[in-house]
Amino acid sequence: MKLLKYILIAIVFAATTGEAFGQAKVLSGKVTEMFGTTAEPMIGVNVNILNSQNRSLGGTVTNLDGIYNLPIPNENNLIIVFSYIGKKSERIKYNGQTRLNVVLKDDTQTINEVVVQGKRIERNDLGISAREQSSATQKVSMEDLVAVAPVTSIEDALQGQLGGVDIVLGGGDPGARASIQIRGGSTLNANAEPLIVVDGVPYPAEIDDNTDFSTINNDDLGALLNISPQDIESIEVLKDAAATAVWGTSGANGVLVIKTKQGVQGKTRFSFSSKFSAKFEPETIPMLNGNQYSALVSEALWNSANYIGLANSTSYLQMLYGSPEIGYQPDWTYFDEYNQNTDWLSEVRRNTQSWENTFSMSGGGERATYRFSLGYLDEGGTTVGTDFSRLNSSLNVNYKFSDKLNFYAQFSYTQSERNNNYYNVRGEAFRKAPNKSPYYIDDETGNRTSQYFNHNENSTLDPAFNGDKYYNPIAMANESVNRTIQRESKMNFRIKYDILNGLTYEGYVNMNIRNTKGRMFLPQVATGLAWTDKMSNRSTDTSSDLLTINTENKLMYRKNWNDKHAIIATAVFRTTETNKSSYGSETSGNVSSGLADPTIGSAVRKISSGDSKTRNINGVALMNYTLLNRYIINASLGMESNSTMGKSERFGMFPTVGLAWHLADEKFMDFSNDWMDEFKLRFSLGQTGNSASGASLYLGSYASGNNYMDMSAITPSSMQLNKLKWETTTEYNTGLDATFLKGKLRFTVDVYQKYVKDLLQPKVKMPTTIGYGNGYQISYMNSGKMTNKGWEFRVDAVPFQNKDWRVGVYFNIAHNENKITEMPDNYIEENYTFGNGNYAYRREEGRPMGSFYGYRYKGVYQNKDATYARDIEGNVMKDISGNAIVMRNGSYTVAPGDAIYEDVNHDGVINQYDIVYLGNSNPRLTGGAGLNVSYKQFKLSAIFYGRYGQDVVNATRLNNESMRGIDNQSTAVLRRWRNEGDQTDIPRALYGEGYNTLGSDRFVEDASYLRLKSLSFTYRLPKKAIQRWGFNNIDVYVTGYNLFTWTKYTGQDPEVKTENTYARDTATTPASIQLVAGFNLSFYKIYENEKNIYYIVTIRWLINERMQRLARCTA
Repeated sequence: MKLLKYILIAIVFAATTGEAFGQAKVLSGKVTEMFGTTAEPMIGVNVNILNSQNRSLGGTVTNLDGIYNLPIPNENNLIIVFSYIGKKSERIKYNGQTRLNVVLKDDTQTINEVVVQGKRIERNDLGISAREQSSATQKVSMEDLVAVAPVTSIEDALQGQLGGVDIVLGGGDPGARASIQIRGGSTLNANAEPLIVVDGVPYPAEIDDNTDFSTINNDDLGALLNISPQDIESIEVLKDAAATAVWGTSGANGVLVIKTKQGVQGKTRFSFSSKFSAKFEPETIPMLNGNQYSALVSEALWNSANYIGLANSTSYLQMLYGSPEIGYQPDWTYFDEYNQNTDWLSEVRRNTQSWENTFSMSGGGERATYRFSLGYLDEGGTTVGTDFSRLNSSLNVNYKFSDKLNFYAQFSYTQSERNNNYYNVRGEAFRKAPNKSPYYIDDETGNRTSQYFNHNENSTLDPAFNGDKYYNPIAMANESVNRTIQRESKMNFRIKYDILNGLTYEGYVNMNIRNTKGRMFLPQVATGLAWTDKMSNRSTDTSSDLLTINTENKLMYRKNWNDKHAIIATAVFRTTETNKSSYGSETSGNVSSGLADPTIGSAVRKISSGDSKTRNINGVALMNYTLLNRYIINASLGMESNSTMGKSERFGMFPTVGLAWHLADEKFMDFSNDWMDEFKLRFSLGQTGNSASGASLYLGSYASGNNYMDMSAITPSSMQLNKLKWETTTEYNTGLDATFLKGKLRFTVDVYQKYVKDLLQPKVKMPTTIGYGNGYQISYMNSGKMTNKGWEFRVDAVPFQNKDWRVGVYFNIAHNENKITEMPDNYIEENYTFGNGNYAYRREEGRPMGSFYGYRYKGVYQNKDATYARDIEGNVMKDISGNAIVMRNGSYTVAPGDAIYEDVNHDGVINQYDIVYLGNSNPRLTGGAGLNVSYKQFKLSAIFYGRYGQDVVNATRLNNESMRGIDNQSTAVLRRWRNEGDQTDIPRALYGEGYNTLGSDRFVEDASYLRLKSLSFTYRLPKKAIQRWGFNNIDVYVTGYNLFTWTKYTGQDPEVKTENTYARDTATTPASIQLVAGFNLSFYKIYENEKNIYYIVTIRWLINERMQRLARCTA
């Protein structure tokens, strides 16, 4: 705690020392107001010092007695300003006074003016206000979302807030990559992520086809983890082509426009927030114990031996009677290690906690404003060995050189570190035999030792490490290394110059430098491999550097003729250049995880490196015209060129047009003036493009070879793709915005249709006749068409409000329907191999992307008669000799206890010709809802998020109920078929035989769910009390996160990513339940009352102590 106190004092000292050392005098006095003939002291009056440039040099507020003490800097021409809401400001020249008493008077006229003039009009980067919009957009303020919730990423904060934006978090592991889709998937194979724009600059977050995934961590390169939600003021989503057109083809999948917090004019304001979160795992899938597992494996071996005949079952019988791993052999060396009852999953998961602290200071005068922020996040993961930390800082400065010229500079630095397991230890913990110990057992005490146990002898029932299976998950969680450190620096310089009345130039230069370093280590103690094995103590070192330079030049003209005609004309030209370089090495036989350098004697397994450069230029011309302040038309034309495209198709043109009509402003609608505030109809039509990702994909090349008779020759190695062109989307959007009852009821409806053509198809196989050899693939080809159609609805309401109470609610819901309308020329009819656990995924005309196919599961054969094949009329089928034909699952003849699948073609054999459509991974509905109730200084808020109608293959359940090998199973298999008459839907156990777990609807589940994402209670301390301590506001809160999830899904977590093939739940870390406590406070002139630091540290310590005690008790 002392260290924290010293850090806070150092921050405050650094922020104020320059000002404090320049002060030699103190001005004191009292501020009062008149009540009749009595002068009463005023609390909280702002007292500011302004210099000759009208810039604030500092300030203070009056205390409970109306007294203030204001340090005066050693400068000339100073003005002392006294201000308070509802009072006339007093400006008094400083002439060396030591005491100055002031009486403030009422400012009724000013208050009336504020009411008459109305609200400030907010405009986007193109100078267009919300009233002048004709496209589909939605904007949310981040302040309320992140103030009381333990969100660590932008995706987490936005989930459920934006209609038509489907966000699936990457599981419960900290720093996991989330998936974002705006209005469904718009491409089969190209980049499907939306464009992220931060303060007007596109954020480089794309992973292209040139990325070497052996050297780069996919989860970290594409995530938005380097942007702290605490620094964000608002986020606006641009959904349709007309809205995204200004960002060119990069915005083809939608745009998220992020605006960070900026400095505001006034005295220096300090803010500090701290939150502590205790994280708990929800209940997991119950698994078999040691005795149940041994009995299951023994039964499976015996069933298989009987199934194929005892004479042919030597290996099964030997395993059954000669395997000490499941038998009772007290003299065996490892008897104690294989007679345990280990809950492997509980030993690789944990309850944990996270901390986040943020500090900011902002202020400025008439010419210059600034904001500085500093934050640190330390988040623990509920899987042992996982965590995430982030240090972020930013400085924003806005300087007004004159009434015409503004200069803006932004600097930010972020360093994040993510630790993960080398492999998914949860998956291995599910599989691991529960009768085995993770540690050697002491022969005398029978207790675990500290040495990890791996059985290295040749054993079928406990095989050696094999790629990514059969390792000690506890050793892997504790000893393996999978660390990614990312450092990102951003510099942005922007100018704005008013050339003429209404004509403005704005431009920026932005530089983003990102370095990513990765270190992975596969420990020998987890795998049990010999020292000489190539996977023993294997280390991977990676490094990646990304430099992105963005420039923009924008010319804008705005003119209004007495509210009859108004135009906004904008021309934008942008350039982007991205340079990437990467390096990676893999070595084995390292002494420790810190010794991975390929030059120090370890065995080098792989070294790779790569460099690439891409350039993009685009220009947009836009015109917005408003007639009589209610009829709006806008049009734009985007022009773009990309170095990845074919030479003849590199340049693309993409037009848009939009219309809007404010129906409520018409004369014939005057009857509704008392209850209707706005009723706007919108329509937009636009085109946008999507390009292939990579560097110089179109370029043809040659290579040397020895395949021309007996001589060397030059042969073509890659084909020139001069005709590779843009994947083009045409989108129609019709919308309605309505507001009633003085803003107490608002709703928005949008209906859209998106038509995509020239779909980009990667790695297309070419015939050998073209001369490039057998199996040659070109990088991309244009072929195929797709549509997305859907609707979105959002309503915001304030059903009750008075002096003390306010109740607010919101609800949004969206539906998207995807359909492939023309198949790609290169498409392979079916991606399927007959076998247990396999599903087929096809792309068919009229079906949505993400459709998958399999068998219809009909239960379990109860007796011999049930196994006979039947024709379409239900009659038993017979062979040429008149004998009843027994059904076959593949090549296996079925027997009682085996799985029943529907014989679609009634040929007596279950094979690939019996697969049927089972579902698709696209949810039918997504949405969110919220409730806010405030009473005086108390506030209660709840946020819900849900998805409906997503079909998911529960691969974890499939594996946990397969009963085909040595993997542990869930307790559901205790209901398995054993004898005729057993009423169950789970087949018998068969070791390595049969097809009882073919990909069927048995394991396809509806992953619909509704989740109480957060429930928060906030209390704002009374003003009079906290002003004694020198604070302006103090909010304290408690929040529950992911408290309840309503679902029928049987897996760990129903939140599963949408996939182009099909959604599979593989038991990643589920979303954790979190209990959060924290505070937010703000204050001025910290050096006037040194107790501020003490109070901050004390509050933080109290929260820490209580929450850690709660975490310990729960654990």
